[in-house]
Amino acid sequence: MPHPSAPASLNTSPPSAGNASVKAGFFKTATEADGTPVAAIAAVQEFGAVVRGREGHTIVIPPRPFLRQTVATRRTAWVRLLANTLKASLRTPGRAGGTQHVLQTLVQRLSTPTQALTTVGKAMQTDITQTIHQTHTPPNAPATIRHKGFDKPLVETGTLQNSVTFQVEA
Repeated sequence: MPHPSAPASLNTSPPSAGNASVKAGFFKTATEADGTPVAAIAAVQEFGAVVRGREGHTIVIPPRPFLRQTVATRRTAWVRLLANTLKASLRTPGRAGGTQHVLQTLVQRLSTPTQALTTVGKAMQTDITQTIHQTHTPPNAPATIRHKGFDKPLVETGTLQNSVTFQVEA
């Protein structure tokens, strides 16, 4: 699994489509108000870290692998969704016309899988966001709970879950 700053991705190669792909996760444009990249925050949450607190004490942030967990549990469903969406796009009737037109329409639909990849990207975004909301362990440290005012790992300002997005490259 790539580092969270390298989002989860699903590649497809329909005829003539080259290396069309969809990626979901945290991209360079997502930052906290202070300029901190959200991908860096996601990496710390995903893999854990040891950092220095404001008073110089050591803080251990345990791993909460929300991105890897989502990919592991949902990857097959994403591939199936892509296949089904591509199949459905081929079954959708085009304009009336001769056999030549029908074949051209089918080739065009296979060679530009953008709509199918967008459907999968939205599913990936939703699944990652749901995993963030459903993560309850390991619990926050008592000092973190005092700072935040509640014990909800991966949630403080909403920036992490609101920054999950997707990109289609076709």
